[in-house]
Amino acid sequence: MPIGITTDVLITCLGAVLGVVLGTRLPDSLKKALNNTLGIAAIAMGIVLILKVKNLSAVVLTLVIGSILGELVMLDDRIRKLVTGVVHKLMNGAAADERFLAQVSAVVILFCCGGTGWYGALNEGLTGDGSILITKSILDFVTACIFGSILGKIVPMLCIPQAIIYGALFLGSGAVQSFITPDIIADFSATGGIITLCAGLSLAGIKKDLKVLNLLPALILIFLISSAWTALMG
Repeated sequence: MPIGITTDVLITCLGAVLGVVLGTRLPDSLKKALNNTLGIAAIAMGIVLILKVKNLSAVVLTLVIGSILGELVMLDDRIRKLVTGVVHKLMNGAAADERFLAQVSAVVILFCCGGTGWYGALNEGLTGDGSILITKSILDFVTACIFGSILGKIVPMLCIPQAIIYGALFLGSGAVQSFITPDIIADFSATGGIITLCAGLSLAGIKKDLKVLNLLPALILIFLISSAWTALMG
């Protein structure tokens, strides 16, 4: 039973629902301030994860290849199109603007594709220790509550892909157990940190044209590239 994953997903969903309920009571000026604060917080989280890097060259190479693959398959555009369709239904036909889609994209990164979350799910699958995700759930609760108040009903729904992704990592952890090393985990965390940093820049409005979701293939590729880099370079 993945206690850590279950705890994180349920706590995140609870925070999101609470945020939706409270959202109508918060003034727009406060929502804007909270949005900018979360962007800065995501940047700080990304920097902390980046500092764990072992093979920076391998991480940069992975991000370049991942970005190319993401662009070729138009991953960011496809996910945005999916989000737009969901938002269109939730908002009774209202269109979603670019600012809203950028915010939702950042939430997808933070909840579903962050280095800490993926590492926590893999670690629980490999060792049975869910403490990383249980600790992370405290931050996710606050973040989900704030985002829920800003973005509305779309935020609780993001707990569904979060549960699916974490569950898949938990179940698939056995397949990678034989070659996972501390160096690979460090590079994986750094890759997730850079993506989280980019999401924070987009969320805070510092860099609005970033297609952050195109970088997601790097979170898979880093396992192979970091392992190969270590074998070749020592």
